[in-house]
Amino acid sequence: MTALGLVLPLRIERLEEAVKVVGAHGKSALYVYISADRERRLQTGRLSPEEGVEAARICARALTDALSALIAND
Repeated sequence: MTALGLVLPLRIERLEEAVKVVGAHGKSALYVYISADRERRLQTGRLSPEEGVEAARICARALTDALSALIAND
């Protein structure tokens, strides 16, 4: 476990209006808010569901790389 309380591997979960990155023990690392409705996305600045999943993948990879480096240095 890291100082952030996250345990690898990280996984991505799709919710109704968000995509979240979760550690192996169920602790949420981040949420990306999404909307399937184009008009709502324009009003709120949310991402499309596809964009949200891709953003979560990028964040999960970056967190995995950073946490792996922390663990390797301990």
